[in-house]
This record gives sequence, structure tokens and C-alpha cells, in this order.
Amino acid sequence: MEYSLLQNFLIALLLGALIGLEREYAKYRKKGHDFAGIRTFPLISLFGALAAYMGVLISPWILIVATVLVGVLIIMAYFAIADNDKRQHMGATSEVAGFLAFFIGVLCYYNEITFAVVLAVTITVILYARSFLHHFAQKMKREEMADTLKFAVIALVILPLLPNQGYGPHEIFNPFVIWLMVVFISGISFAGYVLMKWFGERGITLAGILGGLVSSTAVTTSFSERSKKEKKIFKALALGVILANTVMFVRILIEVFVIHRPLFYKMLLPFSVLVAVSLGFSYILWRKADEAKGKMELASPFTLGPALKFGIFFAVILALVKLGDIYLSTKGVYIVSFISGFADVDAITVSLSQLAKTTLSLDIARNGIVIAALTNVAVKGGIAYWFGDRKRFGKIILGLYLVLIALGIGLLFLF
Repeated sequence: MEYSLLQNFLIALLLGALIGLEREYAKYRKKGHDFAGIRTFPLISLFGALAAYMGVLISPWILIVATVLVGVLIIMAYFAIADNDKRQHMGATSEVAGFLAFFIGVLCYYNEITFAVVLAVTITVILYARSFLHHFAQKMKREEMADTLKFAVIALVILPLLPNQGYGPHEIFNPFVIWLMVVFISGISFAGYVLMKWFGERGITLAGILGGLVSSTAVTTSFSERSKKEKKIFKALALGVILANTVMFVRILIEVFVIHRPLFYKMLLPFSVLVAVSLGFSYILWRKADEAKGKMELASPFTLGPALKFGIFFAVILALVKLGDIYLSTKGVYIVSFISGFADVDAITVSLSQLAKTTLSLDIARNGIVIAALTNVAVKGGIAYWFGDRKRFGKIILGLYLVLIALGIGLLFLF
């Protein structure tokens, strides 16, 4: 027997045991029924690997018959347990997991180890998160469910149908790229919103961090208005705003990392400095801030109107940056970056990241994104000062943001 074959069988056994361990724990916690546990699941995965091995060694029909046999046994076990169970409605989660465990064993035999591991871990997480998922679904509003379906349609139905080629003068409009960025940015906002729903009221600090994934400007506006009414917790509110802005810096880096890796390395040092200064100041403020509960009301970030508006805005910014680079050279890119920073950082970030792949130099793209980020920081500093409590809350935010802007400008000249 080859060592690699033995290794694959062992991995199948371990992955099945991982799922079985969770099911055994669920039975112990009275959150699952007696279908299978720590012993049965690894045997099912091992059976899958063995069936695949015999299918190659003898006949493919062995794997087909084994698959049908496992399905029949699982169905029989389900009805047998249902007859003994007094509950009117009984789920089939464990049974479906058992069937998937069989195919995990098959994947292991065919040396698809990475896919098998990802699948096993995903199944285990879904099984373990039973209570959270049920609770999350129960708390969903009708509008949130509709927005989730819209996101699925836009990401999985519309995007694959769009042509991936340039149109117009200088091929400035690419429908696929434009819509891909809509899906990408909306996905980040949607993930942030899900986290907000997950954690609920866990303090102003957490609301600021999670809110920064959705919109740091929304966090700034919301907390600024609150600082006028709840002056005793101005430090905690200021901390939430600063952390939301710090998350914006991190979000920019993530966007660039996904789109164009060489540009990410160019941006890593200046943005790391801005993040480090923000976190250092946040730590000092956190030590002085009072404990305070906080909840930031955010509408579901994915509705069709805002998504289409972002797509149009991104397309316009992309076109302006391209034309500015052609006719005005470097100055045109910087002007567009400065203007776009007043409204949205994501659009200019993804635009410059895309252009850096082809016509735009990495240095110009990096400087443009930094300019847009600093402009956006200045706008939020103005919101905090003019719409919040100016004496304490506004001064804290504006003071730090002026330092960040000065640092950012200095880094532009330095690099």
C-alpha cells in the first residue's frame, strides 16, 4: 500500500471525526437527535474513501452502488428515529451531514484534500452555529430578506451575464468590471451589516468598529448627533468614531489587496502609519472612556437604488481618472481623487486599483488613494465638529484628524 493512499484514508477518517465530534456534542447539549456521532461519521467518511478506491480498482459501479446504499441507509435511519421521536417536526440536518461526510471521503481518495478540509470545516461550523442561525433568521425583517435576495441576484445572476470588455472612447467603460466592483463593495457593506446584527448591543466601541465596515461616515454622523444629547459619554462616542475611521483605512487596504497586489505593497507603509497612530490614540482614549452601551441604527446596506448609484459613481470616477490621466497627466488623477474623497473613498480606491493594472503607475495610484482618504477624513472631522458637541467631542475628533492629515501629506512627500 502506498503511503499517500494511507494518508488520504486517514484524513478522511479525521474529517469525519470532526463532524462527528460536533454532532456528539450537540446530543450532549440536547440540541440534536441520535442519528450519528463521534463513531459513525468517521466510518461514513472512511466508507466513501473505500468506495472510491474500489471503484477505481474494480469497477465504477461500486462507487455508484455505495452512494445509493448510503442514501438509503440514511433515509431508513431518519424514519426509524422519527417513529421513536415524539416531536411533530424533526429536522434532517444530521442526516444530510452524514451524506456529505460520505463525499468528503470520496474527495480525500481523489486527493482533493484542500476542498475536503474546507467542506468539512464549513459543515461543522454550520452545525455548531445552529442556535445563532435560527436566532438570526427569526430576527430578520422582511426588507432584510428582500435585500439578501437582491444581493444574490446581482452577484450570482447579473454579473456572469455582463460582457468583460471595454466600450466607448479609450474603452473607458467595462460593464463586467463596473458591476464586479458594485458586488465587491456591496459585499463588504453587507458583511459588516450582518456582523452588526450578530453582535447587537455590545457597546459603542464595537458599534464603531462594525459600523466602519458599513460606513464610517454614517458612524460619524450618528455619534456626532448623539454627543450633543449624551455629553457624559463623549469619550466613548469619540472612540467609536475614531475606530470606525481606522476600519476605513483597513478596508481600503483590503480592497487594494484583492484587486492589485503590487499596489497593496506600495500602500502598506503609509496606511500602516495612519492605522498605528489611530490605534495608539484609541487606546489612550479607551483607558479614559466610561462604559456605555451603544447601538447604531443602520438601514440594510444593500438596496437596489444605492447599489446602482454606486455603480454609476464608480463608472464616472473611472472614466474621469482615465481621461484625467490621458489629458492632464498626474494632476488630473489627483484632482479627481480629491473631489471623490468628499463623497466616497471606495469608488476611487477600486478605480485606481484597476487602472494600476494597466495604464496608471503604482506611485500615482497610491498617492491618489491617499489623497481621497485624507479628504474623506477631513470631511468627517468637519461633521464631528459642526454636528457634534464642539467643546469636547468635536475637539477630540478634529484634533486627531488634523494630525492624520498632516501625517498623510508628509508621507506623500516622503514617498
